[in-house]
Amino acid sequence: MIPWTYAERILYVDLTRRTARVEATPVALKRGYIGGAGFVASLLAVGPRGDQAARAAARVALATGPLSEETAGRMAMGAALDRPALSSMGGRMAAALKGAGYDAVVIDGRLDRPGVLVLEPEGVHVLDAGRLWGLEVPDAARQLYAELGPYWATMVLGPAGDHGVPYATLVHEGHFAGGSGVAAVLGAKRVKAVAVRDTLAVPSRCTGCTLACPAKLSPDAGRAGELGLDAPAAARMAAWVRGLVAAGMLPEPIELLTEIAYRRGVGALFADGEEAALRRLGPEAARYLPALPGRRRRGIGVADLLGTCRRMWRERPGDVLRSALVATRGLLADAG
Repeated sequence: MIPWTYAERILYVDLTRRTARVEATPVALKRGYIGGAGFVASLLAVGPRGDQAARAAARVALATGPLSEETAGRMAMGAALDRPALSSMGGRMAAALKGAGYDAVVIDGRLDRPGVLVLEPEGVHVLDAGRLWGLEVPDAARQLYAELGPYWATMVLGPAGDHGVPYATLVHEGHFAGGSGVAAVLGAKRVKAVAVRDTLAVPSRCTGCTLACPAKLSPDAGRAGELGLDAPAAARMAAWVRGLVAAGMLPEPIELLTEIAYRRGVGALFADGEEAALRRLGPEAARYLPALPGRRRRGIGVADLLGTCRRMWRERPGDVLRSALVATRGLLADAG
């Protein structure tokens, strides 16, 4: 069994120059931020406002936590726009990144053509992804699997990310990184997917998990996932459009979520989010907006810092949390 630990390396990638460098993970970073979302927040710098040019220039950071190897992994990610956009993703991406030898990856610059960012212990390279650009997530993931093989963890953009929809999401084996803006930034950078060679022998605890993640419960979630759209945002847009169609303010879309992802037809009105749609449709359309869901948890939780799934605390909250904090405290003490 692999012990809880840090990989002790941070990878910096410049897509424009096609260069990469590795630096040791600073002790101060581990002491001050623990890992995961804390690392991401510290590695991002606030950038310009989020138009397409700013997205392409924005920094993206991915990070694991000290527990990402042993438990249900959670990889934190973020992008620096006018404010840091933070998200996270379950599955084996965090464990794979740790196994490749990196606590975090910082991505700057922009590719001149669509590509797949490939991360291995030996280094970094970019595969041409022109054939994948515009494909839906299952088709793109299937092609990557055929070309790379089974020993890779991949997170993929759908057409929503390719076309700059701000609430696009990254998809990894049925896991989603909510539509915070990170996927739209990677799309603007022309990164269709990130692939990490999975060198760990320990499987993700997500394998065989029977509990449905919240994003998978919406009736529109399956189609949203195929298109790389954030499921809660897509469900809210779909409910809004149904109200507008019933009121006679819009024609019936052929397939709304597809039209949003590809920015065509009725969907083009909603591809940039609610505020942009209201500017185009007029204030009368606000009457048909569905009520906002309950308030989401604010701030960064312990699980986000440690790089593991919050479900662990529900399954065995006492001993898991206690041992996690003890182990992390020991790691930080050893780092000094």
